[in-house]
Amino acid sequence: MHEGEFRPVLPMGSLWHPRAVSVQGILVRAARGVYVCWSYVELAFAGAFLFIAPWWALRGIPAMAVLLAALGVGFDLGRLADMLAWAPAWVRRAAVGLAVASHVLVGGWGVVEWSRPIDPAWAPLAGSADWSDPLLVFSQVDGFVVQSGGGRVLAWTDDDWRDLGEPPGGRAWEFHAAPDGALWTAPVGVARLDRRDPVSGQWRSIGRPAGELKSLTVGGGELLVTVDGALHRLDLAKGTWSKEQIAGRVEQVALGGGSAVVLGGSWWSRDGGGEWVDRTPPERGDGWFYPAVGGGWRYAWHSGVWSSDLYVAPPGRSFEPRTPPAPDLRVMVPDPDDGARVIAGSWGQGVWGSDDGGATWTALGLERVQVRSLAVDWRRGVVCAASSNTIWDRGVFCRELPHGQPSGVSEPTAPTGSP
Repeated sequence: MHEGEFRPVLPMGSLWHPRAVSVQGILVRAARGVYVCWSYVELAFAGAFLFIAPWWALRGIPAMAVLLAALGVGFDLGRLADMLAWAPAWVRRAAVGLAVASHVLVGGWGVVEWSRPIDPAWAPLAGSADWSDPLLVFSQVDGFVVQSGGGRVLAWTDDDWRDLGEPPGGRAWEFHAAPDGALWTAPVGVARLDRRDPVSGQWRSIGRPAGELKSLTVGGGELLVTVDGALHRLDLAKGTWSKEQIAGRVEQVALGGGSAVVLGGSWWSRDGGGEWVDRTPPERGDGWFYPAVGGGWRYAWHSGVWSSDLYVAPPGRSFEPRTPPAPDLRVMVPDPDDGARVIAGSWGQGVWGSDDGGATWTALGLERVQVRSLAVDWRRGVVCAASSNTIWDRGVFCRELPHGQPSGVSEPTAPTGSP
């Protein structure tokens, strides 16, 4: 040791070493760098979401647009300014000012849209504003029927509701009316179905194949369900179940006008009591598709936040892509007699009608209402939509169909659409 040089005296067993300090420092700095980078990624993602989402919500959910815009302004003045602390002051001021202006504009626009009354062509049914996500059908025996958010089943008679009781299983995602007027529900989590007899008015439970039920549909003499990726058929006259022989996994099923469609890994179609035929289109969009059938026409659509896909198969033909009427299509109900006539409901972008199998569409109003359940009485020319809105614009709304003539002999049909 040279004169004047100082070195610390370390106790025995000390782990200190210059190289150890260097490695520890590198690891600490690396960890901090990863944390800072990840924080910036999270903030950038949140900022991008809050910049785009209000404009998306403005398409049909103005209340959400206002809420997101308010959150966006708070983000702009706080987190965004912090994220741009490294930038020159004029760049930071310009970026924050642009973001705030965008949020103020979309928020103000949302307030204007939100303050407008619901389309006056649609009449709200008394008492329905208190329900959460009701499901709708039309029954030949009971007329317009709704399963309220609490599970009660009510029929609309003149200007009031008539209580039809509560199914033994309570609230269910699937709710359908058979051509004979019977009401069917599929309780969640139990291997049974609930049926209301149209004559006695009594509910009773019927066993079904065990497993997770994804879809249910009922026709004149049969009921079809998809359970754990397989299709099962209930013969309503015999009361017996059988498993349909279809290759691959299936998820969704629809009956109507003597035809049936099953969608899954492949798309299958059946006319009358014939065989199942593979109708999978050569090219189709990704996602979960839902079917609707009527008058020999078959429809399949995919619901998306930003866009939807729609395929239509006229009688005797394969599925063809069509342009959906709204970016977020949720439910379709074709006429059982003339399947080219179809009504579609969307998630906040209104209800639409077509007389040519979806080649062209006519806007029927009811914007900003999230329509998941839609029912049409084609004989009387009346359409009703149930709102899935959480807070505002809740209820059941009905109007007369402005295009075409009511069908004279059709059975009431009301698919409930996607969850």
